[in-house]
Amino acid sequence: MDTADRVTVVCIAFNHEPWIEETLESVRLQDHHAKELIVVDNGSTDDTAGKIRNWVNQNSGLLPVQTIFNKEMQPYCRLFNQILATIDSQYLVDLSGDDVLYPEHLSASISELKQDPTAGFVFSDAYILDQMGEVKTFYKRNISGEMTEEIALGTIYETLIRKNLICSPTVVFNTTILRNIGGYDESLYYEDFDILIRISRNHPVVFSDHIGVLKRKHAKSMSSGQYLRYQSKMLPSTVKVCSKILQMNIYPEENAALGIRVLYELKHALWSANFEPARDLVRIGESLGLKGLKFWFYRLWAKKGWDISWLYLKLM
Repeated sequence: MDTADRVTVVCIAFNHEPWIEETLESVRLQDHHAKELIVVDNGSTDDTAGKIRNWVNQNSGLLPVQTIFNKEMQPYCRLFNQILATIDSQYLVDLSGDDVLYPEHLSASISELKQDPTAGFVFSDAYILDQMGEVKTFYKRNISGEMTEEIALGTIYETLIRKNLICSPTVVFNTTILRNIGGYDESLYYEDFDILIRISRNHPVVFSDHIGVLKRKHAKSMSSGQYLRYQSKMLPSTVKVCSKILQMNIYPEENAALGIRVLYELKHALWSANFEPARDLVRIGESLGLKGLKFWFYRLWAKKGWDISWLYLKLM
């Protein structure tokens, strides 16, 4: 298979029994012909591994498939990097075992990437399916299906610091660039905020105006524990990424964007009573020279450790 157009889909699943077969089937149904699949069961305690084996037995002749079955859960970023080191495809997708690719997603995304070989990744729109069964697009669209706001790719680094602009399951990476920057940061609990920031700092990125992915939001998804009361596993990683951004920033506008991000994360850290990450965020805010009543109050809250997380749970 020609590596110039080949894309490797890496699907790392953990307790995704209800969805994994649909996820894998969505890879098989991609209209981009030059594709391969690496599917990992990362120590699931349900029947995810059995579902994977059944699907592979039925479909392994229809596309190249490699399987990995871990008896115990491995840290996600380290596991992904081990797989990344073995891949020689031009393009790569990091697919969760509960999301679904629409048939044209890879071909549409790679078409955009081929127009700019220096681009680090391409991203697109997605349908978000919540626990109530309601579906909406990640980006706001009018009744004609057109996006209501243009994405300014020229300032994408600054924008990503300030807010979550990209639905990460839609991303298709340039494998060489991803590998050259060292892959995922293995000291982090989650990867997408950091990797998109690091790539966009030094590489252009491109956008494909299509809806490529169905992303599920449910109680078992990693993002659902982002601001878990008292013991968020994600917030300490968010603090690390903010510290890294402070070192990468060059222009005042970028520091201003980081200030907005710090205030947002600090608010949620305080409300959820994650006081250690909150105090670290305060220190980053002080390094940025943040002023104003809001930051003064947040700094006092972090110092005093006022716990009103019971109210946060009711408001969420």
